Amino acid sequence: MKSLRLRNIIICTLVAASITALTPIGVSAEWKSNYKGWWYTEGNSYATGWRKIDGFWYYFYQNGYMAQNTTIDGYYLNSRGVWIDSVNTLIGQEILKNVSIQNPSFYIECPSSGVDISNLENIIKDDISKLKITNSYEMFNVSDYDVTMTSDGSDTIGIQIKCNYKMTAGMEADLDSKVRSIVAQIAPDSMSQPEKERAIHDWIINNTKYDQSLTIYDPYNTLIKHTGVCEGYSLLAQKMFTIAGIKSMVVEGTADGQAHAWNLVYINNKWRHVDCTWDDPVSNYGDVIQYDYYNLTDQEISADHSWDTSVYPNAN
Repeated sequence: MKSLRLRNIIICTLVAASITALTPIGVSAEWKSNYKGWWYTEGNSYATGWRKIDGFWYYFYQNGYMAQNTTIDGYYLNSRGVWIDSVNTLIGQEILKNVSIQNPSFYIECPSSGVDISNLENIIKDDISKLKITNSYEMFNVSDYDVTMTSDGSDTIGIQIKCNYKMTAGMEADLDSKVRSIVAQIAPDSMSQPEKERAIHDWIINNTKYDQSLTIYDPYNTLIKHTGVCEGYSLLAQKMFTIAGIKSMVVEGTADGQAHAWNLVYINNKWRHVDCTWDDPVSNYGDVIQYDYYNLTDQEISADHSWDTSVYPNAN
């Protein structure tokens, strides 16, 4: 893995997309206060409504005074007047941003207001679990991680996260180049999405064997060495589907009671299960392609596959 020493200091105060009516803040803007409270000048006038100032969001009443210790439009403003968004959402965004570039060490600063530091590690674990569903390709690349949290009694909590990855940034770049070349050959834009899906399914089965040593989990080595376990199959499939313009995700569950991974693919305006691993049986007769686990509904695949149906799209 490349030795990268990057530290991203992120102030975790972002605004929801629903807040759209904003007035630019001029260069002469500054904070002022009196016995009634704080306001923010904008030239010869003052700020009203929502304003983003120095990376933080505030709300100012029509008389110009800053709101604090209250909820406006469903958003809580703390004693400093700063809107504190969901800590879960903010931490998750920063984890994904850094994991996507294989950053081995990154730092997040979050406002401490309303945050129980003793429960923060559980929040982080929960965020990572959710990201493995919504952004499985990026998050499955994390082999392990370590979290350190610090608080000096000020208004912020520091979170240091260190990650080890299965693929380096260089491996991911090489994989991307190779997969794009393959997809261009086997699933060109002249094909329909169902045709592309089948071509990718068949290519993976014809060019991959199940890793009996149970050591190859990442899509890069699955492609290069033509062997991998179910995680390698499903991640490689997702990579190829994505490049072909087909929406997909990796499902974590069990098959015949054993830990297993496969894909959900959005095809013909419906989600369907595709298990390339189980359609590629270990055989003494060379490559054998099956379609027993191709484009199945939830009910069909549940005969021998199990998963948390509450966190994945329905395939009905």
